[in-house]
Amino acid sequence: MAAFHYVVRTKVIKQIKGTGEIDFLEVEKVFENESPIIARNLAFEHYQSYIDVLLKAKGLEYVSDKQTKVDLATFISPNAVSKIQFENSEVEFNSLFGNGIGVFMIIDFPMPDDQFTLKEGDELFVHGIGQVSFLSDDPNRMITELQREFEYYEFFKYPTNHKITNVLFCSQHEWEEGYRDAEPATYQILETPFSWEGLDVPYWWEQPAGLEVKQTQQSGKSLDELIAGGENSQVEFKPALVYNFSTERGGIGIKGIIAKSINAFLNSDGGFLFIGLNDNGNPQGLSHDYSLSEGKNEKDFFLLEFDNMLKHFLGFSIRNSVSGQFYHYIDKEIFVVTVSPSKRRPIFVNGQNGKEFYVRGEASSKQLTDPEELVNYCLDKWGTN
Repeated sequence: MAAFHYVVRTKVIKQIKGTGEIDFLEVEKVFENESPIIARNLAFEHYQSYIDVLLKAKGLEYVSDKQTKVDLATFISPNAVSKIQFENSEVEFNSLFGNGIGVFMIIDFPMPDDQFTLKEGDELFVHGIGQVSFLSDDPNRMITELQREFEYYEFFKYPTNHKITNVLFCSQHEWEEGYRDAEPATYQILETPFSWEGLDVPYWWEQPAGLEVKQTQQSGKSLDELIAGGENSQVEFKPALVYNFSTERGGIGIKGIIAKSINAFLNSDGGFLFIGLNDNGNPQGLSHDYSLSEGKNEKDFFLLEFDNMLKHFLGFSIRNSVSGQFYHYIDKEIFVVTVSPSKRRPIFVNGQNGKEFYVRGEASSKQLTDPEELVNYCLDKWGTN
């Protein structure tokens, strides 16, 4: 058995007609081989077959990964519906926010001295489209994941079948922290369809992102309807990520509140967390969080704080169940967090007094503290596997 394998995961988020309940559908295809590069190649072929089907549904053909991300910004045109056969499931796509398809590397035997402390069952995001991962479409995060993947090939001395490529890339985080000069760094990774063109110069991250605008425009109706429906078992509003309105300062306690809501969605039926809305769903925007950025790029500051919140309170393993995107609602900018339910195991949050466990109620998060209640809930939800 190889030290790791690959999966192609398709996430579809839709509203069930009549009930308004949000259904998080996940289809997963596993690829294993004693030579992982073979499993990887098969995974990418399978991924591409999905992409071709989705493009065909829109009357389009594959040109490039970059063009595909524009053509399939929400998989299909707004308000349209298309039924597509995936494996043994017929999936009905509509314009609801959060769909995605991705290739992931799954760790079976971690490297003994893994500096990133990857554990058995942890995942690396290799490639994808849409909101299949919090790492999707962020080159700064993707390059790190791909480096880790290549390190595993090197450590276990697996053949790569000439799939190695050198990428010139200017890391935004390292550049802004002064770790690099004007020359981009060279990263050795395995090939993916992602285009690194134009990412080898400083300040590429300040260029207009046309895809983001297209996505928010096409996704608008569904998200607006969710907000208009108010808080419920799968929708939560929070005014800020970091800013404490009582002290008028940043506080880790505010992040802790966000983490508990995400934890509750993970342990229940998933949901959407809107940051920048008050309890009534009225937009107040992200300006209070942005005021703490101290001259840094406001969006980058926000994303870094969100990333740090996930790492500190929830850990590495939940990243691919959580994604986020900026969105313009009425005249304010907010942040939409999409949380898929945990399919395999309970998730705990790091609280002040140790590990805590939350589930979602009708419109709030509830902590389970009674051992018997907690065990029974987990058995009912995930069984004994």
